[in-house]
Amino acid sequence: MMCVDASGGGAGAGGGAMSGAAFTAALHFLTLSLHEPWPPAASPDNGSSFDFVVVGGGTAGAALAARLAERPDFRVLLLEAGPDPPQESIVPGFRSAFPRSQYDWNFTTTDDGYSSQHLTGHRQSLVCGRILGGGGSINSMIYSRGSVADYDEWAHILGDHTWSWSNVLPYFKKTEKLTDQIILNYPSSAKYHGTEGEIEVAGLDRLNFDTAKILEAFSELGFNVVEDRNNPERIGAGHLSFTIKEGKRQSTVTAMLDKVAKQDNLFVVTNALVTKVLIQNDTAYGVKVQIDDEEFEFYASKEVILSAGTFNTPKLLMLSGVGPREHLQQLGIQVIKDLPVGDNLQDHVSVYTYIAAENGTCYSDEASKHMDILQYLFNRTGSMSIPSRIGVDYSLRNSPTQNVPDLSVYPGCVPVNKNYYDTCLSSTDLNPKLCAQLDALNKKYELLSTFVVLLKPKSRESVRLRSTNVLDKPVILSGTFTNADDLDAYPEALEAVWSLVNTTYFKSKNAFVVDFKLEECDRLEYPENVKCMALGLAKSDWHFVGTAAMGAVLDARLRVRGLRGLRVVDASAMPTVVRGNINSPVVMLAEKAADFIKKEYRFV
Repeated sequence: MMCVDASGGGAGAGGGAMSGAAFTAALHFLTLSLHEPWPPAASPDNGSSFDFVVVGGGTAGAALAARLAERPDFRVLLLEAGPDPPQESIVPGFRSAFPRSQYDWNFTTTDDGYSSQHLTGHRQSLVCGRILGGGGSINSMIYSRGSVADYDEWAHILGDHTWSWSNVLPYFKKTEKLTDQIILNYPSSAKYHGTEGEIEVAGLDRLNFDTAKILEAFSELGFNVVEDRNNPERIGAGHLSFTIKEGKRQSTVTAMLDKVAKQDNLFVVTNALVTKVLIQNDTAYGVKVQIDDEEFEFYASKEVILSAGTFNTPKLLMLSGVGPREHLQQLGIQVIKDLPVGDNLQDHVSVYTYIAAENGTCYSDEASKHMDILQYLFNRTGSMSIPSRIGVDYSLRNSPTQNVPDLSVYPGCVPVNKNYYDTCLSSTDLNPKLCAQLDALNKKYELLSTFVVLLKPKSRESVRLRSTNVLDKPVILSGTFTNADDLDAYPEALEAVWSLVNTTYFKSKNAFVVDFKLEECDRLEYPENVKCMALGLAKSDWHFVGTAAMGAVLDARLRVRGLRGLRVVDASAMPTVVRGNINSPVVMLAEKAADFIKKEYRFV
């Protein structure tokens, strides 16, 4: 049930998404040709007992269940609310088809009357995978770890060196199997990577014409060109790494869970909605579950482990009586443990900006795209097998640590006359008026679609129950830009992106910055007008964390404070968001949790 991790790969960035008849035909043929053997479905009897019950089969839950099942004396039950992934989900070229679909929880923020007022409904979409593999089954497959400073910050907050960079790096390397020869050829980068793990991390030998020209332009502006965006020694612009193996998506399900799925000590149940954690005498002993409209109870002799994600984990804790006393009492829920569950919600903020340019840059040959589909069918290569994408990490001029990024930039290319309106609505959250403006421009110009991501926001907000009905979605308050300091970064960052129009190549294409003409912002002087624009266009980058954080709700071993037999292993446990996509940090978190548990029950 874990949430998706999506920077840099959405259709809104023009990242190779397909639609219409081409997509439908390709989907049909590819589905017939693919076969990923998902774990066999278990059907445990009502009242069955296990050593561990893992709630949520997303990135963290699948990895943790796989690691625990390595101990043959551990009986492990993995419960996932969603179904198995569709076969086409393993095709990288279809990565944009699954957010906002039936495989997504389709959460949104609450309109706060302040931020995101130029998005549809004044709300931010929050994509979370409701599917085995969670976000890892529907995300953009970007492999990113964050910064050294992020994990040293965790260690400082927790007063526990266990979470420092030097102690988490081995767990990143444990799962990773780097095959990107560009990175491996640089010893200064290769030393930070693993080559023997389960999850393959691949890269491109060369970029497409459009991404190569964009990278060239950022280099002209003075950005370092780096071979490895996960090398903490040097930041800048470079190609992205992806969790892709032989042209197919790699997730903790495909790479880890599938390997142990047929063992007789692991039981995987999909379409199983956990409705309550059973707690007695301050000890969690099982869960209530809805399967096919029937209620089941399963018991855990050692631990219940919640891996349901940043929104569903706090929701389930609160429904079970673990959370803020006042909020639970207002809903008539018996308070078992008063803890700040649901607080500390934080997320990367993303602001879209566009540059228009004359035709000639974007990859737009429809005949070639159809050939790419055939190429993928034939040997799993071509543009359908791995995206051609770059990312740019950026430190503000006044930043005290110039090698630690404050923002990331993810550019993409929208070919001329691509009927951009529907894609804009479905993938950017921008309102119909702005999408119509972009579509009108796109009739004549290509669009360089770029989202500028604030990596370390100070703003915080919360998740709360809407009611005691488990089927009701939680109330999600984004808190975007509630700390005004977060807006201060955007004038400088957006000016840096807009400077692309002054580079040699984009001058030759008569490029210009798209002005959305936001009335309330046009009345203001610089830099307040740019801050106003960022405030109105702000959306989630789908990297939400912190709602059951270590140091507040959990101890440094991910155990719920004041309770026995209850642990949380997912992004909600992070005390602060890292400066990067969160999928691989969540895998690291699960790896460390597995070691904690195995050591704790070594002689049991």
